[in-house]
Amino acid sequence: MRGDASRIVIAVGIAGLAVVAGCGAGAEGPAAGLSTEARQGWQAYQTLGCGSCHGDHREGKRSGPVLAGLADHWTLASLATYLKDPPAMIKTTPRLAYKAEQYPIAMPTYGDKADEATLAALAAYLLTD
Repeated sequence: MRGDASRIVIAVGIAGLAVVAGCGAGAEGPAAGLSTEARQGWQAYQTLGCGSCHGDHREGKRSGPVLAGLADHWTLASLATYLKDPPAMIKTTPRLAYKAEQYPIAMPTYGDKADEATLAALAAYLLTD
């Protein structure tokens, strides 16, 4: 009888830990201190599903590169243009063509999924580190 009570206490404790660990999962918001445009870009990152290839925190995955340090190669305008039609820019930019070859999934085109203001906001978010 005493062994059964111990097992119940352990099971309830484990269940409680699972509930606590699950609370807030996926509820994390954008980093503090972002501009209004970058916060809108964070929302676009979530809505457009960018994290499925690039990671929830832009850390990169096997399917997409890390999205940090982008200001070394991009301006807001050039990145927004790229997001609108990546294949067009990849064809004319050797650095991007090389990068694209490293991943099994092609970068999708977002010009038909988001308006220019949304893509500019997404670019603003991606240019923050």
